[in-house]
Amino acid sequence: MRLSKSEIQALVLVAGAEHALHPASLSAALSLRSETVSRIVTSLVNKGLLERKSGEIALARTSAAEAFKGLYFSHRASPFSLLLAERRIDLLSWMENEQSAAALEKETGIPKKTIYRYLKGLLRLGAVKRTKKNRACLYSLNRILWPEIEGFVAALREYQALSLVPREALLIKSYRDSVLFKSMRTQDATPTSFSAYADNGIELGLRDNYYTLPKRELSIQETFIHSLDSAAEFSGRLFCILFYLKNREKLEAVEHPMMKDLKAVLQGKMISGYPTLEDINEKAELYDIHI
Repeated sequence: MRLSKSEIQALVLVAGAEHALHPASLSAALSLRSETVSRIVTSLVNKGLLERKSGEIALARTSAAEAFKGLYFSHRASPFSLLLAERRIDLLSWMENEQSAAALEKETGIPKKTIYRYLKGLLRLGAVKRTKKNRACLYSLNRILWPEIEGFVAALREYQALSLVPREALLIKSYRDSVLFKSMRTQDATPTSFSAYADNGIELGLRDNYYTLPKRELSIQETFIHSLDSAAEFSGRLFCILFYLKNREKLEAVEHPMMKDLKAVLQGKMISGYPTLEDINEKAELYDIHI
């Protein structure tokens, strides 16, 4: 997610105000035309940080806005542009654990030169800490000095994910750049999880449709991971095992917390919530799958 310097300035002004601000007051404080301020406010409304109420502008009643308020009041004298402007939020979201600049470049797509520019300011603020390991510099969030950053970034990402999901659909999982959800209705989204099994050899009679957004081409590995993340019940786990057996060569290297139990069940181990080898054999015959 990107926040411009003007958006951050507006957000700070609203957060620090004793009451909701009139658009004219915000325009005067920012020294910007009313049309420009209107666009800034609309952008922040869409990001779940501000709201328009009775012709005035206030912090939104969202977890993201509440998290920003906590961040602001703990560090109100800090230059928030150095903390959050441009693509710094994307960078911060990958720094829950220690990361090298090269790893951050790979994960975020931000050029390394820009990453070092961001890190310079973040280190100066104390928002990020640097450690050395085998001559490499690793960077991570400084949870001691800035404990509020992680919560704000997480809340912002959650709001962004929920905004992608249609109102009548149910979010299953949000990833860094996409969401997985299900709906009884047809949606303008990419079918995935169990809804995409038919494209790979397994027809299922489903009550719900499974989708991901943004729309894109999916690999069989992504489809499988989505189904693992959807498999909260016995039947879903059975479907996952059948799909794995049908496409084992392509899915053998998939990394997921459920893979250990899935493979153990196929070795005959009894695990609560999972089908037995007998259950699997019975269903596998229907799809001409050999264990």
